[in-house]
Amino acid sequence: MADIKISALTAKGANIATTDRFAIAEVGGGSFNSKHITGSEIIDGVKLTTTRAVSSFPNTFSLADANKFLTLDSSSANVCTIPPNSSVAFPTGTRIEITQSNSGQSQVVAGSGVTLRAAGGASKLSAQYAQATLLKVATDEWYLFGSITT
Repeated sequence: MADIKISALTAKGANIATTDRFAIAEVGGGSFNSKHITGSEIIDGVKLTTTRAVSSFPNTFSLADANKFLTLDSSSANVCTIPPNSSVAFPTGTRIEITQSNSGQSQVVAGSGVTLRAAGGASKLSAQYAQATLLKVATDEWYLFGSITT
């Protein structure tokens, strides 16, 4: 893998490849320490979120939902379930962004063996167009934060 200087990149002419390595100089004790970051690490850190509409409920999140923005579209109350890791092995660090895009209140529930952590035990989106984020922090542990209520 060849080192590429950031100054050698242009807005239109150079795409970052996963195999690229970027040298970063760190000042420490009067000298420079060389560090590297890979193109893959940069790309993973700035992945663009794609949108998927969900209109069939109840819904269980799937690997296809990882790092996606889901619009939950129902005129009646609806539920989305976080499956246990034994059923769907989301990588730790997975984010699922959700929004309630219709008048039916959307709720997130934990599947069997899953722990869902949220302020005050909230698990419902607060209103139409409210948004929330699910973040997997351990094998069967998720955080829910954003515009949520009980």
